[in-house]
Amino acid sequence: MRILSLSFQGVAVSMLAVNAAAGGLLWPGVETGPGMQLAPTPRAVQSAAETDTDPGTVAVIPFTNISGDDADDWIGDGIAETVMADLESQALLTVIAREQVQSLLDGQGSEIDDLATLALGRKLGARWVVTGGYQRLGDQLRITARMVDAESGVVVQTLKADGALAQIFDLQDQIARELTTDVQLDTTLRSTPARIPAPGSSEPVAGGITLPRDNQAALAERASDAERVAPGEVGNFGVSPRATEAPPAPAPGTAVSAGILTGRVSVTAGRADEVPLIDGQLDDAIWQRATRITEFVQRNPIEGAPATEDTEVYVAYDDTHLYFGLYAHYSDPSMVRANRVDRDQANYRDDTISFYFDTFLDQQRAYVFTLNGYGVQGDSLMGSSGGGSGRGGGGSRGGRSSMMGGMSGGSTSAPRGDSSWDALFDSGGTLVEDGWTAEMAIPFKSLRYPSVGGGQAHRWGFQIARSIRGKDETAVWAPTSRDVSGFLPQMGLLEGLSGLSTSRNLEILPTVTAVQVGNLDTATGGFPREEQPEGGLNVKYGITPNLTLDATFNPDFSQIESDRPQIEVNQRFPLFFSELRPFFLEGQEIFSLSAPVNLVHTRTIVDPRYGGKVTGKVGDMTVGFLVANDEAPGKLDDVTDPAYGQTANVMIGRVRYDLYAESHIGIIATDREFSNAYSRVGGVDGNFRLSDATSVGFQAITSSNRDRDLLATSGQMFNVALNSQGRNLSYGVSGYTIDPEFDTAVGFIRRRDMKALTSQIGYRFWPESWLINWGPTASYGRNYDFNDVLEDENRNLGVNFSFAKSISLGAGVSRDMERFAGVNFDKTGYFARLSVSTLRQASIFGFFNFGDQVYFSNTPFLGTGSRGSLSLNLNPFSRLQSRISATTSRLVDPLNDTEVFDIKIYRAQSTFQFTERFLLRNILEYNDYDHTVGANLLLTYRVNSGTVFYVGYDDHYQQGDLIEDASGNAAYLGNSEFFTTDLLRTNRAFFTKISYLFRY
Repeated sequence: MRILSLSFQGVAVSMLAVNAAAGGLLWPGVETGPGMQLAPTPRAVQSAAETDTDPGTVAVIPFTNISGDDADDWIGDGIAETVMADLESQALLTVIAREQVQSLLDGQGSEIDDLATLALGRKLGARWVVTGGYQRLGDQLRITARMVDAESGVVVQTLKADGALAQIFDLQDQIARELTTDVQLDTTLRSTPARIPAPGSSEPVAGGITLPRDNQAALAERASDAERVAPGEVGNFGVSPRATEAPPAPAPGTAVSAGILTGRVSVTAGRADEVPLIDGQLDDAIWQRATRITEFVQRNPIEGAPATEDTEVYVAYDDTHLYFGLYAHYSDPSMVRANRVDRDQANYRDDTISFYFDTFLDQQRAYVFTLNGYGVQGDSLMGSSGGGSGRGGGGSRGGRSSMMGGMSGGSTSAPRGDSSWDALFDSGGTLVEDGWTAEMAIPFKSLRYPSVGGGQAHRWGFQIARSIRGKDETAVWAPTSRDVSGFLPQMGLLEGLSGLSTSRNLEILPTVTAVQVGNLDTATGGFPREEQPEGGLNVKYGITPNLTLDATFNPDFSQIESDRPQIEVNQRFPLFFSELRPFFLEGQEIFSLSAPVNLVHTRTIVDPRYGGKVTGKVGDMTVGFLVANDEAPGKLDDVTDPAYGQTANVMIGRVRYDLYAESHIGIIATDREFSNAYSRVGGVDGNFRLSDATSVGFQAITSSNRDRDLLATSGQMFNVALNSQGRNLSYGVSGYTIDPEFDTAVGFIRRRDMKALTSQIGYRFWPESWLINWGPTASYGRNYDFNDVLEDENRNLGVNFSFAKSISLGAGVSRDMERFAGVNFDKTGYFARLSVSTLRQASIFGFFNFGDQVYFSNTPFLGTGSRGSLSLNLNPFSRLQSRISATTSRLVDPLNDTEVFDIKIYRAQSTFQFTERFLLRNILEYNDYDHTVGANLLLTYRVNSGTVFYVGYDDHYQQGDLIEDASGNAAYLGNSEFFTTDLLRTNRAFFTKISYLFRY
């Protein structure tokens, strides 16, 4: 057995003593903080007169079972009994009988928070309260304990002991002994109330603890401010052991401790009377008076355990901005992972601190702002599922169920959401001796939030999450539980924001683009060039604080970012390519449905002349309306075609009524009109959260289409799904049908003519040691066509492991039947994946599939195939990032052991960040099947999310004898210049783009 730490802290001069003394209002069922309600005291106790505090009396509360395993509940009672017996034997204090303590605890559950603890001490007339918790990890046990002055709220002593479960009695004795000896409670404690030393002195506080001078002054300020806290507000003003090193201790705020609590924690931002200089240095006077948050707990790897590294966050606001100061401490500064990267890129590799704002407090969507040690910005929109839909989609269900059945999770890192959303805000960061500091100023104009009446304060959902990648640790301010599937319902509260500016947000973003394009003429071998200078305009206007209008004219969609390479050979169903254009990406989560088809895929709007959309909330309704005019359909080769030069008009409408947490019912409609053809879709959907872990959803959609030959078709799509994501057990089942005639010109459908039933289940064990979690998964699915012919049967088994040091792996086996061209093919396949991010300088990710594979042709057969991908990320120093990847696909005919195809795609992307604003990106790509080579260079100078200057160069080559003409024939047959195995340039482009954001 070993004692890991013994620390004495002056912590938390709490307003609870004031509230409890004011008529005992805290205990009898009065709400003491947002989301937390103390249960009524038993009638007999309520009628008893308040007991005067005895300076020599202590109450010992049964220790909390942090692990949550009911079989370990006896340990808490045993620790409390041992502590009580040792305190009584020392004859130092009078110990309140256990029965008297328990009478007030009845009805409070297995845990009570810090507020109720101090209120309990006051009710019992105790001067001191001993509380704590214990956590069992296999055969290891950790016990923590605190002794609190019930009058002042000062934590006079904290203890932590670790050891084997077999040493439980030794651990109990050690905790009891340290409580009674190390604090040196003498007779002075029994007769003299604790007091706050005068500022600047070095006098001891209760328990003989001497605070540093700055800590004493700060503590005195907090004590003197206690009387000014309004009823119902809760104070917890921690004095950090690093207070003399960090910025001066803050003036009183109202941050509730983020210990292991059962209710929602809350923080009230302090109002700033001056604007900080956002440079990453926490030397502005504003941080001395800002609300300070210091207590964080782990979300992973050990849920609920104290964070292993100290974090300080300062919160303040004025009429126009929300301000945050950050101090991320490290016991080993060499573990810091911070790189100078482009916007949104720090989320993937760096240590970060993220802030989540559910401004409507409806648990449907949150704004996310993230910083790394250099102040690199990240921003995103997170939906109720914890992700975003901007770049995903495609309808993953298409007859081939995932090998891992969607149950390969187990990661409890902080969700990021859809990073396509860009907000305008200021930030700065710098590395310091023991970690990093940063500052951030978020304009309220960058957020949507509901209006409140005059004199009322806003209340938002709020969370802070710190990622420490070297430890694979995520620490959060508001504790989260794996028994609850959602992230938004477990957020804390940000309160007290009042008098916010009501001015409308107006953004005007003009763009000017110049492109010179050259393409190979396969008929003549020439290389004609074309210049395309264009201008465009984007406007964003806040109709109300929670409703925004976006309009665009002649939007520029230059290839700033290219599509990721995909294997296109031997694909039975069409490939899905994600949307990359900012205008369509922002707010796309409003139009997203969790359906087997993607009803809104804006890449079908190929060449928009103009577009507009309105998104936001009206009361409890989330609304989205998008219109666009697309010139691409009318760009026909035949000038005599009546549709030549015509444009397509696209409309997308969505209304979602938000019922309660992560629950809604909604309608959606899409329409595309071109010439005399149309494609219309409409339907209803809903999602209902049944419990913390379980939800059920449905979609009922119908389509009506007419082509240019006036042939009309219609069809329906129905889907019902039940999903549950718990700490250990996760499962899901869904049934859906997609009519053979169901179609949409605005969305993406991978496959039709389906009547499918899918199911999946997984169980996860949490050793929370070097092996963080592991568990098996299984899935089963069947799919019939509308003639009731079995088309697919999928059976999968897998197992997944997550280790310490950011290592994870999984493996699985599948046994499937796939019907193609009237033939049933029975297939067996194997799967493995690996992810290693242990080192700051390098990380590796890969997967590999091997087994039977159908060759989709007029004469199909079952071959032996393999598919895989391997990616290596390199960060040799903070300004350079490289990603090298290889994607492969191979098929062999087992009858004669001949190779049908062997495809390898290599891609290397490197980015060098010269300054915070200036970067160079280079992409090289080679496909050894098509024998193509591509190169892309991009210089970026970014002032903010809207003001950007680009200079780009794109060049592509292909082996001459593989070049095809417009008809798909070998080009060299018509032109001898192509009869070569040398690489010939097929297209080249040079472009510049500048955009400047005006904000009013």
